[in-house]
Amino acid sequence: MAFTSNKSRPGNTRQRIFDSALTLMKAKGYQGATIRDICQKAGVAPSSFYSHFSSKSDLLQDIYARSDGYFSSELLLLLEGKPFFQQLEIYVRAYAQLNIDTGLEMMRVLFNPENEWFSRERPMQKTLLKVIHMGIESGDLSQDTDPEQLVRDLFIVLRGTCYDWCVREGSYDLEKTMLKQVHYFLWGALKS
Repeated sequence: MAFTSNKSRPGNTRQRIFDSALTLMKAKGYQGATIRDICQKAGVAPSSFYSHFSSKSDLLQDIYARSDGYFSSELLLLLEGKPFFQQLEIYVRAYAQLNIDTGLEMMRVLFNPENEWFSRERPMQKTLLKVIHMGIESGDLSQDTDPEQLVRDLFIVLRGTCYDWCVREGSYDLEKTMLKQVHYFLWGALKS
């Protein structure tokens, strides 16, 4: 069987640039990975980069778009028919894995107050809102629970844990710690 390089397939150029950028950004950080380095690693000319992305920050948008796609389709299928606490655990594990896969250096770039992609109206939050509504309907959460506020609060817990993981150089198991923090937080929200 002959090996076919991705470089020979023009339809893969955007993906190749994106993958090369992520690899370099994980190794060198966002600022350290230049467009020239990205193009060299991807085997494309800078003009090819600019035909797919207007700037390096567009790569960050792709990270969010991909995670939104996962949380609004694939993850919903995994959650279907499962009890509330199992859905919440699957969700938290998926969120932790997304951050781990994105990488410590990229997470440091993403965690800044000017990041417009931390909006609460993204599919990621909408999926968690569905899980919370299910918890209220099943009686696992109090009927008095404000679902939108609980989603905001849970994201404070999840993002705060991820931020601490970044500060501590990824020195602990992010998934396990996120699950523990969500468990501690929910003690106050659980139905008595």
